[in-house]
Amino acid sequence: MTEDVRSTIQKRDDKGVVRHGGEWLTIWSDPDSLKSESEKREEANRDQALRDIEASLAATARSMVGRDVEVRFGPAAGADTNCIVLPKLEPDAANLVALRGQCDASASFMVHHNPDLHLTLSPKDSTRARLFLLLEHLRCEALEASAFPGVVNNLVALQVDRLKRAQLLHAHLASLLPLAEALRMVCRDSFLGAPEPSLQTAGFRMWDRWLRERYQKQLTKMASVIGDQRAFAEQSKSFLAALLAELPSAGERQRRALTDQDNDSGTDSSERRLSDDPADAPLFEPGEVENDFNDLPHPVSASPSVNPRPYRVFTTQHDRVVHANDLAPSASLREARLRLDARMSEYRAEVTRLVSRLQRRILAQQTRQWEFDLEEGLIDAAKLDRVVINPGFEHAYKQETDSPFRDTVVTLLIDNSGSMRGKQVETACVVAELLAAALERCAISTEILGFTTSAWKGGRSYKDWLRAGKPAEPGRLNDVLHIIYKDAATPLRRARDSICAMLSPSILKENIDGEALEWAAVRLLQRPEQRKILIVLSDGAPVDQATLERNEDKAILDRHLHEVIAHVGTNSSVQLCAIGIRHDVSAHYPISRRVDRVEDLADVVVDLLDQLLQPGRPKG
Repeated sequence: MTEDVRSTIQKRDDKGVVRHGGEWLTIWSDPDSLKSESEKREEANRDQALRDIEASLAATARSMVGRDVEVRFGPAAGADTNCIVLPKLEPDAANLVALRGQCDASASFMVHHNPDLHLTLSPKDSTRARLFLLLEHLRCEALEASAFPGVVNNLVALQVDRLKRAQLLHAHLASLLPLAEALRMVCRDSFLGAPEPSLQTAGFRMWDRWLRERYQKQLTKMASVIGDQRAFAEQSKSFLAALLAELPSAGERQRRALTDQDNDSGTDSSERRLSDDPADAPLFEPGEVENDFNDLPHPVSASPSVNPRPYRVFTTQHDRVVHANDLAPSASLREARLRLDARMSEYRAEVTRLVSRLQRRILAQQTRQWEFDLEEGLIDAAKLDRVVINPGFEHAYKQETDSPFRDTVVTLLIDNSGSMRGKQVETACVVAELLAAALERCAISTEILGFTTSAWKGGRSYKDWLRAGKPAEPGRLNDVLHIIYKDAATPLRRARDSICAMLSPSILKENIDGEALEWAAVRLLQRPEQRKILIVLSDGAPVDQATLERNEDKAILDRHLHEVIAHVGTNSSVQLCAIGIRHDVSAHYPISRRVDRVEDLADVVVDLLDQLLQPGRPKG
């Protein structure tokens, strides 16, 4: 029962306890007076832990700089050039790696940057000057990361943290990402010789391809002179001149986008449509970390064409359906299996709990009935009189029987796109195996499938399109790769190594969800079981860079996915649902749940399957 607070003198403290005026006077005069000894000890330990972290960060910064510098935690006001300012640590601070990244960035800039030389070389134009300063920061960070390899991980974590707070980390189009953030990643990777983009999301992959295709020579030249600030400055100005010449109206687009939000009427839909072209990305001022994104316009939704064309495929000649064993050597699969087993051991209790709850759900759906007039079983009380009169009466028994549970097959379709790389694909792998183990122990057949593409940036289909003269509106322009990790007839114990193939980073590329969903549904419809359930494990929307770049219709993949979902949900016997791996996928799948931790799996899956297994429930 909620306690009403009626007086301005009576207020709740930070723990929700209502305090009257006298107590507040006591608290204000002596804040620790109403705390228990355990609360005081806990607060003291927390403060000591924060002081230890601050001391460690300050020692790291002084070690990198090589001299005694002031390290301040809090506001930057009044700080001089010999002071490193870091955000004040909070008691619930979680992302310490990002904080270390900021410490490394500040210290490397102090070590390798000559402010007087920078002032004489900096461009006069304000936009170019701030991008020029950003490149100088990246130069200094690359020098430090070359000397201390662990620094680059901290710098990437800092950028990820900044993008998360701005809700831009998983932007699926390049035009949603600021130019400066793209330069941070592409230039850092180029200066350090990274073979793959350090941020594996669709929008950043588009930026990586766009910048490298056009400016790889300039990036290489800058990387070759990062130890010379003057030479690097000259190369930087040349690079920015060429870049901004190709993005001449980026600043104007940003102002127009802000105006369009204030005046929705009279706006041409072609100007408001989101694009995958980096030339449509906003420019922003790369100032303080906290204010990097304050002036960005909020992206508007993509406006579909008035009469969108039907979904089409340029060529299916290079599409493949393969078994997971063919994608990686057996030795690699066994090694991955051992690593995953170490993780799976943490979730044995979850498997037991999940199996127990699933079995109870399935047993609850079985109808029970009695068979009478049997020659053995339990005595039927209604026929006791006949037994007394005639002891040789044979049909005085009854037995309870269970109606068999409807034959069921479940397909798990897993998104194997590049955005699933790392923790997310590991979570999906664990979730798939736990689900398969639980369902198999409940006598439910399971199939585990995956979908990705054979290559980045279009693959052989894209080359065929180039040879054909680049016809307009080619449709899907990549080679789909559909993977069978475990078919419904194979026991899980014989497919455990195959499932680990999805942990290989070389498999995770782009994702064309609509066609994968069609493929999985067709396989299900060929099964003899009466009930067919398809569970999609994904982390978001379909993205294929080549397809989005070469078609005017930027919603082609999204719309096709919605069409397939609607068709499967209404015109087939397949029951469709989805589990979002650390993402909400309800925008695509009407029946969906989100899993952030493996520990939440039992509750989520039982709730989801309960919707599907109950008689009379809709298909999706």
